[in-house]
Amino acid sequence: MPKTQKDIKPVRLRLELMSDYLSSDEKVMLKRYGESSSGDRITREVLISSDMTLHALHYAMQKLFGWQNSHLRQFNLPEDVYQELTQGTVKGWSNLVGVLFQPPSEAEHDLFWDDDYNSGNFNAWLRRKYTGPYRYGGYFEQADVARADVNELLDRFEELEIQEPFSDYLERRQTDPEAEPKVLGKKALVDMTLDEMNAAIAMESGIESLMESLLITDVLGYVGEELSGSGFPVTQALYYEYDYGDSWIVKVTKLESCEDLVADHSVTQDEVDAAKEVVLTKHKPVCLSRDGVDVMDDVGGLSGFANFLRTINEPEDKQEAADFKRWARSMGWKQKKVVPKKVL
Repeated sequence: MPKTQKDIKPVRLRLELMSDYLSSDEKVMLKRYGESSSGDRITREVLISSDMTLHALHYAMQKLFGWQNSHLRQFNLPEDVYQELTQGTVKGWSNLVGVLFQPPSEAEHDLFWDDDYNSGNFNAWLRRKYTGPYRYGGYFEQADVARADVNELLDRFEELEIQEPFSDYLERRQTDPEAEPKVLGKKALVDMTLDEMNAAIAMESGIESLMESLLITDVLGYVGEELSGSGFPVTQALYYEYDYGDSWIVKVTKLESCEDLVADHSVTQDEVDAAKEVVLTKHKPVCLSRDGVDVMDDVGGLSGFANFLRTINEPEDKQEAADFKRWARSMGWKQKKVVPKKVL
């Protein structure tokens, strides 16, 4: 049920852009030139309204980290939470389609129902997308449509061959180069494990993506909150993946207060109070603090960005450094200080 204006409250999110594959040298670059205090992540602390959808958060994160909304994306649960909720079975997953997970036929044209930028001020266009009131206009995430869609998939495959795990097949190929994949048996799709389904049929859009019509505050519990195990919220963290080539990963968590930010002088209490007022009166998220500079599209993820910083700040070839800077500017990247409250 949509929240009324009087039900809306300011909620703090921590957004951490991180990578498990940064080298020690890349961490040094992020710390030295990327203004990352830790060297292993770029962080944004924001206040949002409690009725904000994952769909709207996507647009806010594009602005918060410096991207141009030019690649595919998805919101996912942590793997352990996903396995616990689905029990690793098709039946467990399908029961949550239309509740948590996108239906199998939700295609790009449906997910990107409002991706209508053509020309003009890109930042102003983004701002309209992440400013409330929030609505979701995609067709397939309507509950009855989503349920019908997943049921059609289950009905279509009443019997499927169960393929051996690909790792087992590769192991057999080492001793028998002529080996063919084994068929272990047959099952109805609904009776399969998720691993068996993924081996048997190709799901173009995957099966882990969360519905973007979900309210962030519904799906996401506070850090340290004891979850009931049934109903919402379902997790203490979720992940936003943007650009499957560069594979930018942002960890999203929800915190109960801003006291730590005030205590470490990242923000004053007056600034927190002013931000809450903006959230409530203008229905717009506010960035409270930034740790790390903006990144950009097509640079090769966080590792590529760290190497970009090395190239322009410790150049071995001045012409190469100049070319990189010129390219970065064409991608909308600016190497300048930004007051957090003016980011969004």
